[in-house]
Amino acid sequence: GGNPVAWRYEVRDSNNVVAGTGKDFDTHKAAMAAGRKKARELKASGSLPGGGVATVRAGQDSEVLFPHK
Repeated sequence: GGNPVAWRYEVRDSNNVVAGTGKDFDTHKAAMAAGRKKARELKASGSLPGGGVATVRAGQDSEVLFPHK
């Protein structure tokens, strides 16, 4: 039981625009690793403006909009 708090990540470009997100990770470390991987993929595909600079942040989802059944 219980409702564990899920972790999410957000990748932002050099203009601070969200370029990618992911959610439902078990740990901060897992969310950051997935975020860094996504940032590398975005950079490789040329999806990041301004020289491909990206920042990755991870945080906890405190709001559950669609509870798991």
